[in-house]
Amino acid sequence: MRTQHLARAAAVLALALAGVACGTGGSSSSSSTQSGTLTVWLMNGSAPPSVVDGVNADFKTQHPNVKVNVQIQQWSDVTTKLDTAFAGSTPPDVVELGNTLVAKYGAAGALADVSGRKSGYQNSGTWLQSLTDSCVVSGKLSCVPYYAGSRAIVYRKDMFASAGIAAPPASMAELMADGQKLMAANSTDADYSALYFPGKYWYAALPFIWDFGGDIATRSGSQWKGTLDSSGSQQGLTTLATMVAKLSRADKTGDEAKQDQAFVQGHIAMLIANGWEIGVITDPKTGDPTLKDKLGVFPIPSHNAGQVAPVFLGGSDLGIAAKSKNQDLANDWVKLLANTKFQTQMATVGQVIPNTTTLLDLNKDQPLIGTFAQAAKNSRFVPNSPNWANVESANVLPDMLVSIFSAKASVPQATASASTQVAQILNAKS
Repeated sequence: MRTQHLARAAAVLALALAGVACGTGGSSSSSSTQSGTLTVWLMNGSAPPSVVDGVNADFKTQHPNVKVNVQIQQWSDVTTKLDTAFAGSTPPDVVELGNTLVAKYGAAGALADVSGRKSGYQNSGTWLQSLTDSCVVSGKLSCVPYYAGSRAIVYRKDMFASAGIAAPPASMAELMADGQKLMAANSTDADYSALYFPGKYWYAALPFIWDFGGDIATRSGSQWKGTLDSSGSQQGLTTLATMVAKLSRADKTGDEAKQDQAFVQGHIAMLIANGWEIGVITDPKTGDPTLKDKLGVFPIPSHNAGQVAPVFLGGSDLGIAAKSKNQDLANDWVKLLANTKFQTQMATVGQVIPNTTTLLDLNKDQPLIGTFAQAAKNSRFVPNSPNWANVESANVLPDMLVSIFSAKASVPQATASASTQVAQILNAKS
């Protein structure tokens, strides 16, 4: 039902946007004499306030008579607000979009085509490929890469040492072996997890699927085919299911929302996490600051020894509303936040992954945060379809994982069902 609701909403949005030009549109120049208000929607927790203030200060130098109204949105209801805003006549001029949402709004004509402006953005030739892919809709550049987040394994160095493990594993086989050593060394702790893995954590399952050559879906022409039931996908999921069964005591029907709070309780050796989760784990209010010197990070290892598994590159992009009457001003604001100066601050102050490969080594001397940036070099993305948001809302991947981990279905059964669902949703006409 949720999928049908979203499909209907997308159809209404597309009709509301029919006839909106996807070119640069709006005002024809961006001079220092312009006045008015530029409205920007950014997501809670993305750019540090100091970065936003800096962008606004530089923008004010260029456009002294323009006021910038930055409004912070919450992830929990942003799609509802975006649907309403884009269908109306006065959407925000600039919007931050989670990278899996771009295809939906780009295909509906809600975002301006900035293909002709690409050369004007600093580092556009070295943008992270996964973020760039998320911005390309029907061959047009519908947004500008903003920042990324990747996952790696956060671990307790002290627990590794106590179990006689001298170094992080260099392969999935070593990860399994080290996990079993940790479980044996902590066998008296009924709550102990060598590798804590909540059942619905599909972001963390994708590296196992991709590492064995599998994928969620592939496209031939205009048609999508679900490939979670391919031999590679099944092999990766079988490997993961074995680890979950033997190394994890996390809720097999739960998600990762509270995994950082679980980690600080002292019953977990390893956790697949985002870079920003280090801050949550060590925060004096939300976590345990005494853990800071006990933590280490290593990339998710490949089943091929010495290599690392591909990771899902999450993150956000910056779009300019097709209906914005201030598109040139919006473009100037986006150019600033996406440039080297502020991307450097996003990495060093915000400790996220910047939008360009040329800045990935900014945090290389910080072994914890730097590892996440290095992991981003081998990254993948979900099927770039306007209907992908409906796959997420239908919980296809989480439900597949729960059925496997809870032994309600075999890997072949669960993946066959999921592949059929994925294909049906991706190929559905809006």
